[in-house]
Amino acid sequence: MNKHIFQSYIDNITQYYGISQKQLFSGGKDYESVEPRQLFYFLCNKKGIPVVTIQKFLNKNNYSIHHSNIVRGIERMNSKIEANEEYKKIIPMLEVITADVQ
Repeated sequence: MNKHIFQSYIDNITQYYGISQKQLFSGGKDYESVEPRQLFYFLCNKKGIPVVTIQKFLNKNNYSIHHSNIVRGIERMNSKIEANEEYKKIIPMLEVITADVQ
């Protein structure tokens, strides 16, 4: 049901950050992977997708993560957005649903 939303966010984020989907969900702790991943959680949450649904999607796509890490990522991204006006400009571009996945 949310697959097209997930894929749109993945496509938008990977294009914006210049990374691959594999790198996005590599589990790496480097800034180049963590921030885009947290942004993915944030966008999904903003769209009203429950954390457990995000977690199930990621598990189906071979990325195992505990729901508390998703919640923490959303909280961190909220803090970053409040502290930095640039994010407020970027978010509307990244939340556009473009994927045509059924």
